[in-house]
Amino acid sequence: MLKRTINIFIALFAISIIAMETYIYWHTKFRPWQPESSIGRLIYYYSFFTVLSNLMLALSCFWLAINPNCHRYSFKVIRLNGLAGVMITTIVYNLVLRSIHTPPPNVLLKIANESLHVIIPVLGLLSWFIFGPFRRINLKVIMGASLLMIGYGVYIFIRGYYTNLYPYPFINVVKIGYSQALFAVSKFFLLFLGIAFLCWLIDYLRSKNETVYL
Repeated sequence: MLKRTINIFIALFAISIIAMETYIYWHTKFRPWQPESSIGRLIYYYSFFTVLSNLMLALSCFWLAINPNCHRYSFKVIRLNGLAGVMITTIVYNLVLRSIHTPPPNVLLKIANESLHVIIPVLGLLSWFIFGPFRRINLKVIMGASLLMIGYGVYIFIRGYYTNLYPYPFINVVKIGYSQALFAVSKFFLLFLGIAFLCWLIDYLRSKNETVYL
């Protein structure tokens, strides 16, 4: 019951924050470089890795609340993308982007910023480490999660080609060129793979620990 409650809480927390930002960005243009149209701003907003990784985490938590013993491949891929994604979000934002990012002058958006980059990722990772479920990560799952990452990268560059809008400065082709942007993406992808394999190791060790205490 406790695990289900925690998963529901994390899912509702993440979705509430994202829904609030969706509403605000639909009605307000905070930056001169943001799209003029409401739909354009939302497409741009949902192109951020931070938003998508938190959504993946929320979806996997909802899935667990409904079916705690789920072993479907699609769930495992989404779960790994959510866990590894929010871990990357926390690391990259706090070590690289925080010093150069200025949240909009809106109290609610500042709260949302900290929630998506720190609070929700920490809650999600702690709940997974403590409660699991484990035995859900293997090489096939890592490959599936990696394909989603590659698809995300392809989408960002195709969209950027037509709009000249990129969600992060280190992949902004307009300012740094394709060579530097692709190099940054390669490092980002290697970081994802490293964290995915780290999650696999944790999953394996925690599953053995569970077996010992059963």
